[in-house]
Amino acid sequence: MPKFIMIYKSAEPFDFGVLPESEIQKVSQVWGEWLGSFGGKLVDRGNQFKFGGKTISAGGSSDSDNLTSGYSIIEAANQDEALTMAQGSPIIGNGGTVEVYEVFGS
Repeated sequence: MPKFIMIYKSAEPFDFGVLPESEIQKVSQVWGEWLGSFGGKLVDRGNQFKFGGKTISAGGSSDSDNLTSGYSIIEAANQDEALTMAQGSPIIGNGGTVEVYEVFGS
């Protein structure tokens, strides 16, 4: 079965690390329930990215836009199924987006 990576993008830069522990637990629970709904189709629950990423280009390095906030890897029959699975992402409810790519050679 093909694998797909879901890349989560926030609507605006946000440092998750500044939230109080109680809020981090609430957010983690919502994400855990959503990812848990995939059952055996969840290959790698992934992780969040720390705030403060860098971008490398031919011109050197610069601060990233800090919109890319994490990833997960799933198995799905095809991209349509993967897109359907991504639609429930908690980030969408906060104005963010999910980019879905089939993993080459999967």
